[in-house]
Amino acid sequence: MRKIKKRPVKKASAIKRWFAVLLVLSAGSAVVWMTPAAREAILSLKADMEHVTALNEFKLAQVTVDGHARTPLAAVNERLNLSQGMNIFDVDLSLIREELLSLPWIAEAIVERRLPDTIYIRVREKTPIALWQNKRRYQPLDETGHPIADETMVFNQLMLVVGVDAPSQTPGLIQALEKYPVIYDKVRSAVRVGNRRWNLILNDPEDGLVVYLPDTDIEAALERLERLNEEENLLEKDLKIIDLRLKDRLIIRTNAQELANRARQKGEK
Repeated sequence: MRKIKKRPVKKASAIKRWFAVLLVLSAGSAVVWMTPAAREAILSLKADMEHVTALNEFKLAQVTVDGHARTPLAAVNERLNLSQGMNIFDVDLSLIREELLSLPWIAEAIVERRLPDTIYIRVREKTPIALWQNKRRYQPLDETGHPIADETMVFNQLMLVVGVDAPSQTPGLIQALEKYPVIYDKVRSAVRVGNRRWNLILNDPEDGLVVYLPDTDIEAALERLERLNEEENLLEKDLKIIDLRLKDRLIIRTNAQELANRARQKGEK
């Protein structure tokens, strides 16, 4: 919450002013029955009261900001360009909203005038769903798969995704994984292969169990993996690769087999 120091207001005088305004306004309905001079005097008094009220009651004293967690309050204040004592009706609410939406984490913003002296702001921030590794850069992705222009925060708890087209494909992958929480809970990273399909790395992001998913029908492959895990406790075995690319065939390679294969390939070179 950002507060602009409020000046003390005497409640009694404020009530009197508001009562006078209401009296003048109510008198407006009777203006048509008055003489021209009396009518002019009443209208002049009404204008004067409106001017005095605006000067004394509608000065900006407080700005309240709710909903920000990853967006520093200093960054919000920088975009507001507001000053204590300015007329609250001079605040451009649409412009403030546009400025807030230009901040990396802000997805939605509501800006309201709350009379007599407060500007209220409520923002909804983007939710990071994965961390995209693009060459040597790491950027969080929002719910739609768009990169969030903030590389300052650490998100070790997020799944790491790799690949040029990974951002656009990540929401669909996560939507499928969420239906199989036992598997999803073990996924540490996901790598795009040939802009066509995913390899999931479980347990350890660098040297974990690798699951080859097919080009299409990811959910069917994950359902098959879940069933195999329930029947054979597959994900707890000493395996290096589970290949689910073929519907009628399951290819499994243990860690020992993978090490032997690597040694053989190294010897052939």
